[in-house]
Amino acid sequence: MEADLPDGPQSGTLGWSCPSNIALVKYWGKRPGQLPMNPSLSMTLQEARTSTSITYAYEPGKREGEFRFRFEGREEADFQKRIAAYLKELEPLLPFLSRTRLDMDSANTFPHSSGIASSASAMGALALCLVQLEEELLGPVDREFFWQKASRLARLGSGSASRSIFPQFVLWGQHPMWDSSSDDYAIPVQGIDETFLHMRDTILVVHSGPKKVSSSLGHTLMDSNPFGKVRFQQARENLERLHRAMTEGDWNSFIAIVEEEALTLHAMMMTSRPGYLLMQADTLSILHLVREYREETGIRVGFTLDAGANVHLLYARDDTPQVDAFISTELLKYCENGLVIRDRMGQGPQKIEQ
Repeated sequence: MEADLPDGPQSGTLGWSCPSNIALVKYWGKRPGQLPMNPSLSMTLQEARTSTSITYAYEPGKREGEFRFRFEGREEADFQKRIAAYLKELEPLLPFLSRTRLDMDSANTFPHSSGIASSASAMGALALCLVQLEEELLGPVDREFFWQKASRLARLGSGSASRSIFPQFVLWGQHPMWDSSSDDYAIPVQGIDETFLHMRDTILVVHSGPKKVSSSLGHTLMDSNPFGKVRFQQARENLERLHRAMTEGDWNSFIAIVEEEALTLHAMMMTSRPGYLLMQADTLSILHLVREYREETGIRVGFTLDAGANVHLLYARDDTPQVDAFISTELLKYCENGLVIRDRMGQGPQKIEQ
C-alpha cells in the first residue's frame, strides 16, 4: 500500500453533485457492514441533490489525516462526528486519507433529515469525491470500476446511498434474477418500458424537520420485529413483480406494488419493539385523496413514502398538467408552508467543474 502512494505533496479542488433516490421496493433492516436484509429497487431523482466540494492537500509526511466539514456554510457537530467516523472506516480502502487534509463544503437542494433520503445524496456525493481524489493522486481507473467503487464506499456511509450513484432505476442487493447484483454495491436496471423512463415525482413536504426516530435506529429495530422474516421475503417477491410490471409498461400493477411497499415500510415501523409512527395526520389525508382521485379520473398517479411523513407522488409525464392541478387544488394545503419539490426521473450524479 505504502509504495502505491504519491511520494510528493499534491493539492487541488474537486466536487460532485449527487441526487437522492426514492426506493420503490424498500430496504429496511440490515446486517453488519451496512449489508441489506433484502434487495431494493429505487428511482434516481434529478432535482433533490447534494453538492459537495473538497479542497485537498496530500502530504506524504503526515501521520494523521485532518478534515473540516461545513454543511450549508455551518459546522454541525453531529455531521462532523459522522464524517469523522466514516473517513476513519475508509482508511484501509483509501490509505491516502491518513496523509491528507480535507476541507469539505456541502449543501442540499432540499431539507435534510426529513425522510427524503438526504443521507443517500450526501454520502453519495462524498464517496464520488473520494474516488475521484484517489484518481487524482494515483491515476485513472476503468470507468465501471470507478462507479462500482463509489457505490461500495457510499454504501458504507448510508445503505441507500449506494443506489444514488447510478441514473434512472437502480438495484441494490443480491437477487438471482440479476447475475451482477450484489449486497456490496448497486447496479443499474435495464430493459424498463419507455413509459416509466420519464416518470415524475412530486414530493409533498408534510414535515421538513428532523424525524423523531432516525433511519439507523429503524433498521436496528427490524432485528426484533416479529414480522421481519416475512417482510424480507415479501420484498424479494415484490421486486420480481415490480420489475415485470415495469418491463411490460403495466402502470396499474406498478402503482399497486409501490403503494403496498410504502405502507408495509410504515407497518414495520409501527410493529417494531418499541413501535413508532412517522406518518402524520396530513400524510394520511393525502394518501386517501390520491386514491380517490385515481379512482375518479383514471389518471396514472400513485404514492410512495420514505422513512418520514412526506409523500412522493409518482405519475406519467403526459399526466403532469392534470396532476399539477390536483396538487394545487387539493393537496397543497396539507404541505408545510405549501412546500413541494417537483422532481423527475434523474440521470445520475454530475461532476462539478472547478
